Amino acid sequence: MSEYRFEGLPLDPVRGGTSILVAGPAHGGTRELAYRMLVGGDEEGVIVLTTNTTAADIAAECETVGIEATPDRMGIVDCLDSDESGVPARVLTVSSAQDLTGIGMRYSKLYREFHEEGIEAVRTGLFSISTVLSLTELQTVSRFVHTLVGRVSKVDGLGVFLVDPAMHDERELRTISQFCDGRIDVREGPELRSQGFLDGDSEWIPFDTLAE
Repeated sequence: MSEYRFEGLPLDPVRGGTSILVAGPAHGGTRELAYRMLVGGDEEGVIVLTTNTTAADIAAECETVGIEATPDRMGIVDCLDSDESGVPARVLTVSSAQDLTGIGMRYSKLYREFHEEGIEAVRTGLFSISTVLSLTELQTVSRFVHTLVGRVSKVDGLGVFLVDPAMHDERELRTISQFCDGRIDVREGPELRSQGFLDGDSEWIPFDTLAE
């Protein structure tokens, strides 16, 4: 896929293979923005790696922004090992968010299944890096994020990675940020500001100010 569009958001399209860090407070519209960035066309798939929310809640939250949580279009890697019965999406579980190898293996399995079924454009959400960093050392998390970004790039996908800056020091944020192609900061409003892509840095703008 040559590019990914963000309908209803003041964000320009990005080329396939792009990974974006979405940084902001947990309850300041950050998750909403990340979910809305995962909304794509009928020919696209979505994979969410959830470290702090059950698969059922992820599916429900996706539905609220217009992502159909159907097994032919959506996959979830659930690190809470919760009961996925009744969840309409395709769900694979991991016993803990510390099992980064297991998360990576299940992500690869879901992507491979989608690809074999003819879905080549996949949007990936990691919700969130902060939870993983609270459980595992920075070097290990860095390798995981670097590997995940590499997979997204290789298959011309889209990566949307959540982080709460209040939970980390500047070194941690700088280390994680370097692997992504750009960063979007979020603050109460809700408003966003892009860095490193989308024609350079932007001013703070409301989510619903449509791009021209």
